[in-house]
Amino acid sequence: MPKVTVVVPVYCSSHEHESFLRETLGSIAAQTFRDFETVIVDDCSPRDVAPIVKSIDGLPDARLIRNENNLGHAESRNVGIRAVRGELIAFCDHDDLWLPDKLQRQIETLDANPDAAMVFCDVEVFGPHANRLEIDQSVIPDRPSFYWFVSHGNFTITASAVCVSKQAMLDIGLFDSRYSTCDDFDAWLKILMRAPVVHLPEKLARYRLHESNVNYAVDRLNDNKLLTALIWSYWKNAPAGLRLRLLPRLARKLMGRLYFHVRRYRSF
Repeated sequence: MPKVTVVVPVYCSSHEHESFLRETLGSIAAQTFRDFETVIVDDCSPRDVAPIVKSIDGLPDARLIRNENNLGHAESRNVGIRAVRGELIAFCDHDDLWLPDKLQRQIETLDANPDAAMVFCDVEVFGPHANRLEIDQSVIPDRPSFYWFVSHGNFTITASAVCVSKQAMLDIGLFDSRYSTCDDFDAWLKILMRAPVVHLPEKLARYRLHESNVNYAVDRLNDNKLLTALIWSYWKNAPAGLRLRLLPRLARKLMGRLYFHVRRYRSF
């Protein structure tokens, strides 16, 4: 069995998407760590991605799964998770890139932190709209807590920065596809409720910011309600001191619903 399974959700509807996918799979094939398989989940793309997958040299044990219907990025990742054979899962979206040492450094980090369920690296944002996302990753602690993430937001930036235990994903019930986005942030918070997460302060992944990103079609009211319910469930069982610290965040989430009722959807 491979140690790692790389899960790549794909939706290919244009020549640009095909170009992105070739670059993504090429960056996976170039990994210095070789004990992995690749599960590519085609989310009912209008274009055939099989020739692209076959054209990539050095892609270990690549399997292509095609959804019969378009399920979205969260549920497509779940399809991939259900098919993995490795004990660890690394996600790579079809328009993101990895540096060659990405998997190697993350495996070394998890080996050095056996109690951790997940590691995420720093990310370089690139593309025609990279200036729209400015996050200071230098402030991320080595082991960020649930409270830190709730207070600062999704500093993982993209699921492509993450390597996580398969068991940890099964324990949280996989990604919650009810979200329009934030399904990955929801998953990281749920993992943090159960086990430590480690931050690897090295830019080993590249996040492509462009007009077709899913993040530009967001139902903010829906996602606010789901995240607030998750924080509330954690708050009810948290120590008294932590509950007091979380109260302002809960209040802000609840007050945000008034704004989101008026401006519910965000577009590019």
